[in-house]
Amino acid sequence: MNAPPSPRRGFIARMTEAAVARPGLFLLVSAILAGVSVWAASHLEIRSDLKELLPSDLPSVREVQKLIQRVGGDGTVLVVIQSLDGASGLKNAESMAPVLTRDFLALGPQEIRSVESNVLPVKAYYEEHWPLFVGLDDLTKARDTVRQEVRKRKLAANPLGGDLFEDDEAPAAQKPAETPSWMDPKQPLPRELVAQRFDRYVDGYLVHPDRSSLTLVLRPAGTSLGVRESEALMARLHAVADKHVQELKDKHLRIGWGGTFPTFIAEYEAIIGDVAGTAVLVVTLVLGSILLFFRDLRSTASLGLAVLVAVAVTFGLTWLVIGYLNTQTAFLGAIVVGNGINYGLIYLARVKQLRQRGDSLSDSCVDGAVTTAKATLLASAATSVSFGVLIIAANRGFRHFGFIGGIGMLLCWVFTFTLVPALLAIFEKLRGAPRQKPASSGERYVPPLSRLFARPRAIVWTFALLTVLAAISFGLQLRRGAMEHNLDNLSNELKGQDTLKADNQRANDALGKSLAGAYALLDSREEADAFCAVIRERMKQPPNDKLIDGCDTISSVLPAQQPQKLAVIREIVAELPDSLLRRLSDPAQRERLRTVRDQLAAQRPIGPEDAPPTLLDRLRERDGTLGRIAAVTAKGSAELEIAENLQNFVKAVRNVPINGQLHDATGDKVIFADLLKDIEVEGPRTTFLSFAGVLLLVFILFRNVRTSLEVVGSLTVGVILMCGGAAALGLKINFFNFIVFPITFGVAVDYGANVAARVKERGGDVIGSMAEVGPAVALCSWTSIIGYGTLLYSLNRALRSFGWYAMVGEVTTIVTALVLLPGLLLLARPRGSASSPG
Repeated sequence: MNAPPSPRRGFIARMTEAAVARPGLFLLVSAILAGVSVWAASHLEIRSDLKELLPSDLPSVREVQKLIQRVGGDGTVLVVIQSLDGASGLKNAESMAPVLTRDFLALGPQEIRSVESNVLPVKAYYEEHWPLFVGLDDLTKARDTVRQEVRKRKLAANPLGGDLFEDDEAPAAQKPAETPSWMDPKQPLPRELVAQRFDRYVDGYLVHPDRSSLTLVLRPAGTSLGVRESEALMARLHAVADKHVQELKDKHLRIGWGGTFPTFIAEYEAIIGDVAGTAVLVVTLVLGSILLFFRDLRSTASLGLAVLVAVAVTFGLTWLVIGYLNTQTAFLGAIVVGNGINYGLIYLARVKQLRQRGDSLSDSCVDGAVTTAKATLLASAATSVSFGVLIIAANRGFRHFGFIGGIGMLLCWVFTFTLVPALLAIFEKLRGAPRQKPASSGERYVPPLSRLFARPRAIVWTFALLTVLAAISFGLQLRRGAMEHNLDNLSNELKGQDTLKADNQRANDALGKSLAGAYALLDSREEADAFCAVIRERMKQPPNDKLIDGCDTISSVLPAQQPQKLAVIREIVAELPDSLLRRLSDPAQRERLRTVRDQLAAQRPIGPEDAPPTLLDRLRERDGTLGRIAAVTAKGSAELEIAENLQNFVKAVRNVPINGQLHDATGDKVIFADLLKDIEVEGPRTTFLSFAGVLLLVFILFRNVRTSLEVVGSLTVGVILMCGGAAALGLKINFFNFIVFPITFGVAVDYGANVAARVKERGGDVIGSMAEVGPAVALCSWTSIIGYGTLLYSLNRALRSFGWYAMVGEVTTIVTALVLLPGLLLLARPRGSASSPG
């Protein structure tokens, strides 16, 4: 007969006794909380835009918000019309382009701002109005040159006519003006120069180099940041294309889609699929591992349900406090499950040992809670602190990650010690007590552990050597560059979307230009022109000359100073009457000047109604205002996926002085650059704060300087080994996986804390404590590895790198907790107290 339990007054003991005595109440409350939380969590949306990771008060984020409000975003839909017959069917594709263009525009300006299908109207526009795009100074110089040439020819024809110029400076005394290119017979005519810019376009269309397809560029009126809006727009565009299914079939054509809108939708759907898939995978693997470890279905089910309720409440609170998820926090469910289940593993392992000893369920649950609650609470608090320090970061991605992770860890601990004993009690009432197995407290592990730790000093020196090597490896990586500088390695990789990827690449190959760049929002046309004037000067200096292709304002479409230019143009025309041109002896030169003169004479003021809509589109605001936008375009060869090039490009479009004030351009490239810069500031600070918080909690728990230093020391060694191992594997730090440092401090201290706490409880018996708690601690690390490992299936490369880095950290920290820490504890105690009692 078991001895009556001794009275317990602690809160944990009373709570556990209540859970076992009234399990229905605890289960009802948990079910209500879970139901409400699942309903709330179902309203969470995932925002995959990078600006959701940065502080809302950051200048680039504010400017992007203004860009969306004033312009509506710069998203595109690229429509590929491809011939199934190859290049021989290009004419069929060309015949469909105007049909689809008309139907897309018929959706209305509230849906489609413009469609760029053929550049011939743009070519004709610049050919017709080229004189107005010549600078006023250049026109004035051209006029002066013409006047000088006319005077020279008049003097040559009538040497005695010098008195005709008596009121002017003698031509011989004037400085010769630079001859305009259109007067030089060796140079192409202005219209020929314009035409050369459009030579690459086949019949004016954006044709792929293999000449089997062409591309239409659609600029929707909205932004591609909203999933529902993007899906609705794409549905309408698909409906337009579907109306021509038979015609496309008859002409052996197919329609493909690319651009930011289709890619955004595909990435969102992939993220949703990844989140669901990783959640199912991690729960299955974790519960399967627990079942194999405990060989007890009721323990596995009890702990699994408790953790799932905690996760549900966590994301319900997330909806109330934050309202959405980002690409970093969307996968936290798997991480919370993998790490949050650790507290229950330690608790159930102790309960199982007590039940096998013959204790009742109530006594086992209470004794197990009292024994493990303190150490697991430290682990939970440390993990929550590690997540929590992220909340003070300016980076919104960090803050949200910290809130969800911190709350999740604490809730897992709470539901472990409230719901698990209640569920065990319900199972016992329904199925009776589990079949008792021979008592085992890990005695079978004592002999191999005794052999392993026979020479603790050698263990410590071995880890000291490994730590030095790891530090050198990480130091060399820091010297070479530990940060990931190839942004392609941080982007999303669409899986199962081969057609979309191929069509998107085909469309971009057909464009022959870059769509990447940045926008500056100014207050007037004059300021926009001044912005571009500065950018053009900066373009002349390296490295900007290899990064920036151009800067456009409304003056690039509707020339500035038209009245002044037209006045000078009329003066040039007046200097070239037919009577003068007939005197030219060179027929080719005579015809050349007549052609240019007639083109000059045809000039008139031009306005928005004269320009092709595609030229005005990206410079027009939602309210129709033109002139206050400056658009900077990157070169196609700029390679902005390389961080150094990106930072230089962003530097070039920032701090542009205009009228005594500095102005910045913004866009997704600027946001990404700010994200990289932000991590360089936030990463080290949050890592230090996390380490300091964990150190403080360890000292509070053990109240012993030496034990605390041993626990923290083994953890630190584990983290250094993680850094060295990651460097050896070629893993680099990026804007996402940097959080592995503070998180590893919080999660991995659990392992050492449980080992040290059990040693303390057993009066310094290191080997016996290891035999008792070691397997459960190892299982804790294994479930965390499962949680991180499922991230390797994510479409986001940065998230995968986080998974790899975290798994390396789990391996190194569990090894230091189960090998190095016991070695340190053995060295700190007399040899006689290190063995398990016989």
